[in-house]
Amino acid sequence: MVHNAMSSYDDYFLAANNKQPLEQALVAGYRGLMLDSCLCDGGLKKYLQDEIVDLAAEVGVMEGSGGEEVAILGFCHTYCDAGVRDPAIVLNHIKQFMETNANEVIILEFEVNDSSLSQLYNAIDQSGLDKFIYRPPSSYTEIEWPTMQTLIDANTRVLVFAHGDGMQSCATMSCPEGVMYTYDHFAQTAMGDTTSCDATRDNIDGFGYYLMNHFENDSNDLPSEANAEKLNSYDYLEGRFGGCEERVPSVVAVDFWDVGDVLNFAKDSNVKRAKR
Repeated sequence: MVHNAMSSYDDYFLAANNKQPLEQALVAGYRGLMLDSCLCDGGLKKYLQDEIVDLAAEVGVMEGSGGEEVAILGFCHTYCDAGVRDPAIVLNHIKQFMETNANEVIILEFEVNDSSLSQLYNAIDQSGLDKFIYRPPSSYTEIEWPTMQTLIDANTRVLVFAHGDGMQSCATMSCPEGVMYTYDHFAQTAMGDTTSCDATRDNIDGFGYYLMNHFENDSNDLPSEANAEKLNSYDYLEGRFGGCEERVPSVVAVDFWDVGDVLNFAKDSNVKRAKR
């Protein structure tokens, strides 16, 4: 899974988490994207680089009429000024990938900021991606997870999770259709812990997914390609996963997805699991 997938140097982000765009990560073989939603004052065009303003206009970047300041949904990390992607473009590209690759299943995990949940839901709906989204048949909390083949056969091949502003357990709120609360279903390792397999909560076997956070910022608390070169190596991944006694993670989140051997390691691990 690509951590802060919207954030790449190719998309003109400052202190980006990745070198290449999320679209290329999907093509390369990643099947999970972490995205942060935010609201950008005055629309998106003023934050986009000249090279992509024309593309943004083609898909209809929303702007306030009459020049008023309007907060518009973007995919950014903390600040729109540090880099932002237009959700209309991103979600449309993900939809195109799903249309072209009929046997692929992906996970989208959103961190919702600036109370942007309703705008995010509307953007997903308007993109047409919603036709691929898996919707639990009854409870959004107690789910008997379908097999990948079942998802493929039903063409509900996008699993959407969210946490943050406006999202809480679907046991206590009516979650948006097709959007599951991340922490109803995910246990995870601690942010910044790149050595152990210790979970941040107890009884992790009760969760459908176990996420290993496998990235580390530098001494200035900025994303580090140098750290990724070490962490994303086959040997380092093998060593860390080998220390998981209670439960082996089913998802691993990384920065600089094109650095190291993450995909090769994931492929070999899946083959070993299938043979058990």
